[in-house]
Amino acid sequence: MIKKMLTSSLLLLLTAGIAGAKDLPKLRVGHVAEPAHGLYYVAKDKGYFTEEGVDVELFQFGSAAEGITALNANKLDVGTFGTTAPLVFITKGADFTFFGGMMIGGQAIVVKPENLSKYKGKSPSVYKGKKIGLVKLSTGDVIFKGALRKAGIDWRKDITFVELGSAGAVTEAVNKGLVDAGLLWPPHFSLAEKNYGLKVAHYIEQFYPKYSCCRIIAHTKTFKENRDSYKRFLVALIRAYRFYKTDADTTTKIYASNLKIDEDIVRNETYVNKVAESNPDPLRKKILEFWNNIIAADYLPKDINIDINSHIDTSVYKEALDEVLKRYPNDRIYLGLLKSYKEND
Repeated sequence: MIKKMLTSSLLLLLTAGIAGAKDLPKLRVGHVAEPAHGLYYVAKDKGYFTEEGVDVELFQFGSAAEGITALNANKLDVGTFGTTAPLVFITKGADFTFFGGMMIGGQAIVVKPENLSKYKGKSPSVYKGKKIGLVKLSTGDVIFKGALRKAGIDWRKDITFVELGSAGAVTEAVNKGLVDAGLLWPPHFSLAEKNYGLKVAHYIEQFYPKYSCCRIIAHTKTFKENRDSYKRFLVALIRAYRFYKTDADTTTKIYASNLKIDEDIVRNETYVNKVAESNPDPLRKKILEFWNNIIAADYLPKDINIDINSHIDTSVYKEALDEVLKRYPNDRIYLGLLKSYKEND
């Protein structure tokens, strides 16, 4: 009789758990297949989203343009598609709010192997007089021009930029000698090295440290109406960040498996060369800096009258971080995120 009662109780608990999972608020989250976006898969794999009370469905996109268009059409609740695309869409009337982050840094300049010694270890001025392939309005496009400007180089006069349609087209142009160098992002520069024998001459972080790449955004109305769901989502990502910082082997396997990228590439980009960082901090100051770089790159009029700061909300991230710190007040990883928040938001 007792055994039967225990079995019945267990079944009731399991049924309640399943029903509860179905009843969780849902978030449709879009991203691109880059290792630095892997925090989503850590949070999913380790059960953090469910534990924090949010049902997350992940959608991979082939490009930022595809993803941001889906978000704008309300087919997603969360988008993670660079810093450029959301800012440009805002100028066209989209009401997006930046509320978290996913990727810091990560862009690279590749050249043919026989030309590597001409570039490696040199200052940005080494690219004067060169022809450089890029994808227009990619993070690399905007931030490299910002780095050149910081170095006092007038890229309009001193460098020829060749706009191409994709990372693959940039790789091909470098390989065929149609351009001297190409701007790529993860994992494309690693694939260019592996498949074509090209070499990374510089990571743009060498010229422009800690710049904003992929940010986490949502429709402002949806975000305001569902603040608690977005906070739970960020708590799960903050926990995933700790896992990524403390268990490299498992994180590499999770990233590689879900993104269908070789483990060697993931490990190299994420932990060996550390070319990009996965980090949930919104980086408000870096977004504003990026906005100024877009204007300086002549993609927007210099007198544009939009308050980008009003499209950035760091309060929900801070609430999420505070909640995690209440549970683990002495954890050095979470304290490091608090320090970053104070410096960047």
